[in-house]
Amino acid sequence: MIFAFHRRVTSLIASSVLVLFLLSNFLFFPRWQYSVHAFSVKEEREVGEKLLSIVRKEFRLLDDPDITQYINRLGKEILAVAGPQYFDYHFFVVKNKEFNAFAAPSGLLFFHSGLIETMTSEGELLSVIAHECAHVTSRHIAERIQKNTKLTIGTAALLLAGIAMGGGALSEALITGSLAANASMNLSFSRKAEEEADRLAFTWMQSKKRDPAEMESMLRKMRKISQYRRGKLPPYLLTHPEPARRLGYVQDLIQIYGEEDYIQRDTFEFLRFKHRVLTLSKDPMTLMPRYQNRISKAGGDIMAHYGLSHIYLRNAEFTKAMDSLRTVMNAYPDKTILTTDMGIILFQAGRYKDALKRFQKAHGADPACLYTSYYLARTLEQLGEHKKALSLYKELLTELPEYSPIYYRIGSIKAQEDKKAEGFYYLGIHFFHEGDHKTARYHLKHAIEKLPADSELKKKARETLERIKRIEKS
Repeated sequence: MIFAFHRRVTSLIASSVLVLFLLSNFLFFPRWQYSVHAFSVKEEREVGEKLLSIVRKEFRLLDDPDITQYINRLGKEILAVAGPQYFDYHFFVVKNKEFNAFAAPSGLLFFHSGLIETMTSEGELLSVIAHECAHVTSRHIAERIQKNTKLTIGTAALLLAGIAMGGGALSEALITGSLAANASMNLSFSRKAEEEADRLAFTWMQSKKRDPAEMESMLRKMRKISQYRRGKLPPYLLTHPEPARRLGYVQDLIQIYGEEDYIQRDTFEFLRFKHRVLTLSKDPMTLMPRYQNRISKAGGDIMAHYGLSHIYLRNAEFTKAMDSLRTVMNAYPDKTILTTDMGIILFQAGRYKDALKRFQKAHGADPACLYTSYYLARTLEQLGEHKKALSLYKELLTELPEYSPIYYRIGSIKAQEDKKAEGFYYLGIHFFHEGDHKTARYHLKHAIEKLPADSELKKKARETLERIKRIEKS
């Protein structure tokens, strides 16, 4: 209990220091605090950029390539029927126990692991993605910010970061410390905006032959959980009001449009995604008995074996991890991604040549899988085949331009090859995407000093330094 008390105190102090640090930027740089009353697309991008820098620093993003590729594929499925957009959308899974999803300015959408844990189907996840996309495409957030004339770019970013966290000491400290808690209450979506977002989401799901009944089932869960949470959260965190009313509205839509021939989807990809999120975000010792209980029931739960394999992997119990995964592979012999999962167990066990065979087989069967490509590159790097590894890493950057570990791997290889100037650049970009601006500046300045005058990387290093400067001053 003493340890827990000290940890809470330390957390509170850290939260307070962070808020004071962030506020000091806003209080002592008033020339950058302009009103967002006429909230333009350009200003929306600035708020989004500042918000993302805070999120990267304070959240743990679950951005492994397979998680990122899956949720972005679902997002693109919705955007394909939503029409032309102002922004490039980015979909993030966040390690956070709260039941929360949040659409932020400039196409940033956050989905908490606590929300994903409650879901039972891909359709439920897609309905939430569609609803949040609808808020962005309709510019509901921009509209709410525009009506709060007291908000500035800086305070808007702080406020939205606190709301995106969905609760907790730091969340409330960011919001109340932003000097705009009263204004934040007006960031809750209006009944009209929620109905518009639900109608758009319903229409988009129908156009993709997705059953809107899964939208209804997700709203039932939201109503149940919101009834429990309503008395536990301050009103300014309740950005999605009246789930009961929303549920009734969607049920009416389902009755009006009746039954259609909706496409039945394979559940494997969603279940694998969900178990990956769970095993990356929850305590393994909490999950293990849950999985073992599911396996022991009549008929068993094959995907519980999958979750269990990841828990064994986290505990470095490699043989048990492989045995559990083989059970899943026997049930799903055509799922190439499981060959990659087996390769990762071998990689973590230090069996690089055996891992390489699995990754090469999986890559040959599905060259578009980013998860396979990343670990194939990692294995080639480990075996000293740097040229092949670099080629794969650079290909991956076209699809995962914000995945910081790739920049770190490239920077490490460049340093080993005595190409220090390039190494400084890639490490600088790595730390920028990690939210560590101080270390990013150090590496980027060294890159600029050492790179040739006509180097494209030198130009990009300067652009990133300017971006950091803009983020910190906005």
